[in-house]
Amino acid sequence: MNIKKIVKQLIYPFNCFRHGISNHEGYIYIGKACKFVRPKRMQFAKGVCIMPYTMLVALKDTANISIGERSEIGMFSRIGCIGSVEIGNHVLTGPHVFIADYNHEYRDISKPIMYQGNTTRIRDEKISNKVVIGDDTWLGTNVVVVGTVTIGKHCVIGANSVVTQDIPDYCVAAGIPCKIIKKYNFGTGIWEKYNNDNH
Repeated sequence: MNIKKIVKQLIYPFNCFRHGISNHEGYIYIGKACKFVRPKRMQFAKGVCIMPYTMLVALKDTANISIGERSEIGMFSRIGCIGSVEIGNHVLTGPHVFIADYNHEYRDISKPIMYQGNTTRIRDEKISNKVVIGDDTWLGTNVVVVGTVTIGKHCVIGANSVVTQDIPDYCVAAGIPCKIIKKYNFGTGIWEKYNNDNH
């Protein structure tokens, strides 16, 4: 085993310990100047890569952020949750990506928005705020994912898109709001243009 590998094996656990992250499997990479709020509410699988200047925030003691095997979160990104954010295996995000399972409350005009807290979605008397990003998906630079949203497996979300509704498996989607552009056809083996007007 060479010196470089030995040094890496020592640095990875030290970085996790320094940031208060105990729920991780094997080695993970944490870049310079990353910040974790309530790290005990976060789970990282083997090979996760958190690029520099990224911030992960679990806003409540019941919140949960999980990132799957060999997924990479791009530089200057932010992930926040009050319920749950689940990122699958081999997910890739560009820099400056924002992911949150909530939005700011604004409806009480007698209070400044900054003091109104965050919106919570109630279903069956339980908070159901949840973002799920499926395996093998790629989120481009400056993508925003906000609210209770599921992005499927092997999707591409174009740069600068704002995702507020579910995107099914095997889709290319882009825009504000984000809409499906292409969908993989397993019958033909081709990524086919998608007509949103017909669906």
